[in-house]
Amino acid sequence: MSIRTFISVDIEDPNVLSKIKLVKNSLSSLGADLKLVEDENLHLTLVFIGEVPEPQITVIKHALQKVKHKPFRIHLYGAGCFPTCNRPRVLWIGTKEGSEEMTQLYKKITSSLRKEKISFEEEKDYTPHLTIARVRSNKNIGKIAKLLEALIDEDFGWIEVKEFRLKKSTLTPKGPIYETLASFSLSE
Repeated sequence: MSIRTFISVDIEDPNVLSKIKLVKNSLSSLGADLKLVEDENLHLTLVFIGEVPEPQITVIKHALQKVKHKPFRIHLYGAGCFPTCNRPRVLWIGTKEGSEEMTQLYKKITSSLRKEKISFEEEKDYTPHLTIARVRSNKNIGKIAKLLEALIDEDFGWIEVKEFRLKKSTLTPKGPIYETLASFSLSE
């Protein structure tokens, strides 16, 4: 049996979550065709590994235990869309201070995975971001762009990054269900 996996930093700070919730509420009131990310699923993706045979989970955990990086803070700031706000598919909250540390952590994790010959989705230009919604159709996309434009300098707060997690993603008709398979503390 294979397991769909990814590595992330979860968003658990109540103050940050309440600010994100306000944006999600605003988005849901636009009448746009969106799939909002559930509050309990909010995270910063480090690496999407994808489907792996169950026995390989042990190898992945072993690779991740070798990653050494000191704890850091990351500033969630601003909002935008991928690929563009004229043709949005993903709505996100960006990062400011701490982005470099997140990118360094990404590089250390991918290096460790490569050494164990674990394949994953390679990011050419890794950009830390927090996905808050996926756009299903073009319905009311002008309203989405206007709202996100107003949030370009929005301060969502800081999160402490003290660990990262290996997660299992089970796709269901109602959306993905995430389960933590292992947590890895950051230390010097």
